[in-house]
Amino acid sequence: MRVWIVNPFDPLPGDPEQEGRYATLAKLLVARGHRVLWWTSVFSHRFKRPVDQAAVRTACAAAGIDVEFLPAPAYHRNVGLRRLWNHHALAQRFHAAALARAPHPDVIVVSSPPPSLARRAVDVARTKRAKSVVDVQDAWPDVFAILAPRPLRPLVKMLMPLLRRDVRRAARACDAIVGVADSYVELFQRDAPATTLTATIPLGIDLAAFDAAAARGRGPQFAKRPDEIWLAYTGSLNRNYDFLTILRAAARIGADHQPPLRFFVTGRGELANEAEQFVRQQRLTNVTLTGFLDFDTWANLLAQCDIGFNATFPETMIYLPNKIFYYFAAGTAVLNTIPGQCSRIVQAGGCGRDYLAGDPESCAAAIRELVQNAESREAMRRAARRLAETEYDRARLFLKYADLIERLGSARSG
Repeated sequence: MRVWIVNPFDPLPGDPEQEGRYATLAKLLVARGHRVLWWTSVFSHRFKRPVDQAAVRTACAAAGIDVEFLPAPAYHRNVGLRRLWNHHALAQRFHAAALARAPHPDVIVVSSPPPSLARRAVDVARTKRAKSVVDVQDAWPDVFAILAPRPLRPLVKMLMPLLRRDVRRAARACDAIVGVADSYVELFQRDAPATTLTATIPLGIDLAAFDAAAARGRGPQFAKRPDEIWLAYTGSLNRNYDFLTILRAAARIGADHQPPLRFFVTGRGELANEAEQFVRQQRLTNVTLTGFLDFDTWANLLAQCDIGFNATFPETMIYLPNKIFYYFAAGTAVLNTIPGQCSRIVQAGGCGRDYLAGDPESCAAAIRELVQNAESREAMRRAARRLAETEYDRARLFLKYADLIERLGSARSG
């Protein structure tokens, strides 16, 4: 069976960051005897620079994955008109290149966002008589309108009918909707026929890869004292994520707390300078802004941490982000601000507790509670790791995804 994966954002084999959802799926499909072609962009969404195509092609060839790069204009902000233009160009260029491509696929798996690319991929699938899966990663376009800079909101509001049209067309014509969280599936499902297959398959974690990276990453850069408790926020430093509240809570707690607390903030983003300025002004000697870390070093740091912050603002509509599964793998207790499915997982799994987004005192109180109760904290850490092993290891979790794709491919062949 021939499967096309259409996604311009996720790291491919050979990229400088850890492999994610689609690399795992592609490798699993290859291992099950299928031919995989991944359509991606020449421009890196994460690093805002051109992709090292030679490194990616070499690594993909070694993994048995074909890759096709699509030219696309650059953008420097995650929310803005340049990004919309990038997605429009990608969709147009994919459509033209895909229609000319042979042999035809049996199944096309396409991510949304961007909805325009999802619609084009579903159109291509129908033209080529292939089955299509829309893999919903985010609440576009609704969240785009919420997060757009204020001066651009009137223009974005004008574009919303066009963006929503792409969602409706993709939902109505695809054969299956898969989402990384229940709410994303529901957003697409409301425009889809009742007969459309649906499934929630979270991002999960490649547990073996994480454990191996954590072991390789041991070194003098991050060495933990026996009496210390380490806390980590990991991910993008942008306005979607509530990491600045964590820094404000750290300021309330103070640097002379006993037992000693060390806060680590990893990643990059548009608010990095604001975070650095706050740390300097407040003289937060127990806070380290690490910037971007290679996967081995980052995994080893996270594996030493006791508490991880799963912190977003509710209005960003981020329901089940990547970072929580890494916290599970690292065996950290989770302090969570995301209501709904994410909160239910944390509470039912016994691996953490919630606090209020944007409220430094609520965050500080949650920190104190976990720090002061070592027995409860350690129980949460064991429960988090157990969730990674039993529920969210991609080696288990993605079997369901591969089964769904094979079922669709068989239906086409039949």
